[in-house]
Amino acid sequence: MKTSIAVMLFTLMHLLILAQENKEVEPSIIASLIGNDWVGEGNLMEQKATFMMAWESLWEGKFIKLEFQNKRKGNDDNKIVFKAIASYKIGDDGKVLGNWFDSRGVSFPLRGTVKENMLTILWGDVDSENGKTIYLYKNNNVLVEDFILVNGRFSKFGNATYIQNIK
Repeated sequence: MKTSIAVMLFTLMHLLILAQENKEVEPSIIASLIGNDWVGEGNLMEQKATFMMAWESLWEGKFIKLEFQNKRKGNDDNKIVFKAIASYKIGDDGKVLGNWFDSRGVSFPLRGTVKENMLTILWGDVDSENGKTIYLYKNNNVLVEDFILVNGRFSKFGNATYIQNIK
């Protein structure tokens, strides 16, 4: 009986180890974003839009830089182009601090967290608009959702699915 239990436990342990070795693990979102250009399609303020983002490591990984752009049609059928640059400092504890600068002439602080395949950024302060952006790395795509804080509640105003722009 003891031998049977030992054989069963050994077999179970072996199967668990094999399952772990064969399990595909998504790379961290930061490792996946850095050094890549991403193009996306989605919606922005109830309009179809196209998106671009490029992430790079700065000063030996001390900071991360995001260059961002979206395009959509305005009410008069003219294209509206919005551009921004953000810098991020990611701590060993997964906390994120940064700053945002955009083509409207607006800047605000960024803070957030990174956990495995998700980056969550809260943006704004008492003197500006406030919102949240969630980046999710899944199946070699980046899914992004943008929310603005209105009357104490987050309201989604944009979403996009990005693929890596292979040059």
